[in-house]
Amino acid sequence: MQTENNYVQKDRFIILSISGGVGKNIAATALAKALKEKYPDYALVVLTAWKEAWIHNPYVYRSYVFNNAPYFYSNYIKDKDVKIFSLEPYQTEGYILKKEHLLKSWFELCGLEYNGEMPELFFNQREVEFVVNNYTKNDPIFLIQTHGGAQTDMKHSWMRDLPIDIAQQVVNHFVGQTRIIHVRRPDQLALQNVETFNGSIRELFVLIKLSTRRLFIDSMCQHAAAALGMKSTVAWIRNYPHVLGYEIHNNYVSDAQDEIDTLDFSLLEPYDIQGNVTQCPFKEGTKLFDVSSLISSLTS
Repeated sequence: MQTENNYVQKDRFIILSISGGVGKNIAATALAKALKEKYPDYALVVLTAWKEAWIHNPYVYRSYVFNNAPYFYSNYIKDKDVKIFSLEPYQTEGYILKKEHLLKSWFELCGLEYNGEMPELFFNQREVEFVVNNYTKNDPIFLIQTHGGAQTDMKHSWMRDLPIDIAQQVVNHFVGQTRIIHVRRPDQLALQNVETFNGSIRELFVLIKLSTRRLFIDSMCQHAAAALGMKSTVAWIRNYPHVLGYEIHNNYVSDAQDEIDTLDFSLLEPYDIQGNVTQCPFKEGTKLFDVSSLISSLTS
């Protein structure tokens, strides 16, 4: 790695601007090493809403939050030798038609060859010690994320969130065997007989690294687990692991069939990830997952 002074003297910068949530940012970390390998004489600067995914990344010179980046243009763009990657992989044909993984679409947008690169997260020693001392205390942890997404009026997305009754049945099987920690927003549906995670995003990343069992949906936790090499059970309803998931996980795709035609106002994709209620194609009582299969995956 070059020194900071070398970076500044050359005034050569790669700007990677990322819109979207924590999970998307974790996925985007797969780009960092590839961009630095293609442009070794340029310093990589990340502009994002979620700096937490980029802390201690050895390929990143600086990372900034959108609403707190004073003098960004003057420091990194004006009169500089700069390469700007402000691209939206969710709007590519490959992603919309579910032809390929999101990362492959993103790499191609950036003019990079995708060779199966994975996201990466990095920590210092004290971050890990803090979580051990304040969360795990070396107890076995079962970590479960049932809901994802930013805070909206939709507190449950039928399209990707794990039905709370199914999650509760899984939890009930493990009560008394392990500490169970539930990852959710305060406004989202709660589980019984669990602890609620109330720490920071960085602490959550480390907790994933230290946990014994993990049951996730297509949200930030499954991306973080993949970045940390932590095999997890991931439940999928109408998103797809070949597009947004990782082979490291046990990916359980619901085999429930669409029973109602709800595509009247669908545009580029059939369903809104936020869980538009009128788009749900399942009849009342449709079984989305087999509880015993999820439990088996978590105990194997």
